[in-house]
Amino acid sequence: MIRHPNVVACVLAWFALASQCLAADPVPPAATRPARPSQAPVLSAKTVLHADVPYGGPDAKQNVLDIYTPSDAKAAPVLIFVHGGEWSRGDKKDISYKPQFLNDNHIVLVAPNYRLSPKDPHPAQVDDLATAIAWTKAHIADYGGDPEKIVIMGHSAGCHLVTLLALDPQYLAKAKLKPTDLKGVISWSGGMFDLVDRAKTSTMYSPFIKATFGESDEPQKNASPMTYAKNAKNSPPFLFASCDDEKSKNSREASEHMIQLINDAGGHAQSATLTSKDHFHANHDIGNPKDDVKIGEILLKFVQDTTK
Repeated sequence: MIRHPNVVACVLAWFALASQCLAADPVPPAATRPARPSQAPVLSAKTVLHADVPYGGPDAKQNVLDIYTPSDAKAAPVLIFVHGGEWSRGDKKDISYKPQFLNDNHIVLVAPNYRLSPKDPHPAQVDDLATAIAWTKAHIADYGGDPEKIVIMGHSAGCHLVTLLALDPQYLAKAKLKPTDLKGVISWSGGMFDLVDRAKTSTMYSPFIKATFGESDEPQKNASPMTYAKNAKNSPPFLFASCDDEKSKNSREASEHMIQLINDAGGHAQSATLTSKDHFHANHDIGNPKDDVKIGEILLKFVQDTTK
């Protein structure tokens, strides 16, 4: 039998491609994946919602925030929550039980949107959040909050953003603020503190890092919170909360490294373990009345301790 060389080459190439596909981790069809619970806001009986309030910035659609305030709020502590989503997706309305939980504990919740990559790469995200913080400080008294008791919190990519804001003062300076205008920083289930390392070692997150911060080491390093840990002495206290599941190992180790760097630099950082939670439920279950672990109490204690 005569085999045409082009046919043989095509068959061998097909088998090579098939082998690669079989070796890859299988991705279940969307229809078979476990359905995630809704992240729509759950409100308290005393919640007053002020939705889509413009805070300034170049994008009228994205530069808005929601304010969830207790109806009886007066000089209440304020938590600004920054959503995650690989800097490229996510929304301020994906906030689950936080409005109910925080408002019932007399805390005002502010949830901003911000410009997303790749349409708007870094520093659009941190610039927008600095502007949102400045707006909150200037106006939150009108909504029952205390402008001197502001804590910022981020989940996932939001952890990177709030930690960078608190350690690299240039972004808040553009908004005529400084890190000490904040009472605390909460990094909740995230590990993007060394972007250079994660771009090299994470096949999942590398494309998002490069699309947002650039292809080369230098811009990634300049946008990495770890680069500015040396400034921690002039920053507010930090809480790094990490899940204890195996998938969160890298993020947990990155958080512990940041805690060490911050404390070595004369700052103050502490850790908390989100027991029996994965990355999604660590965020979703904050304040969930069915949460047996009650991870919301970790958040509540830090906010109350730093805003006394």
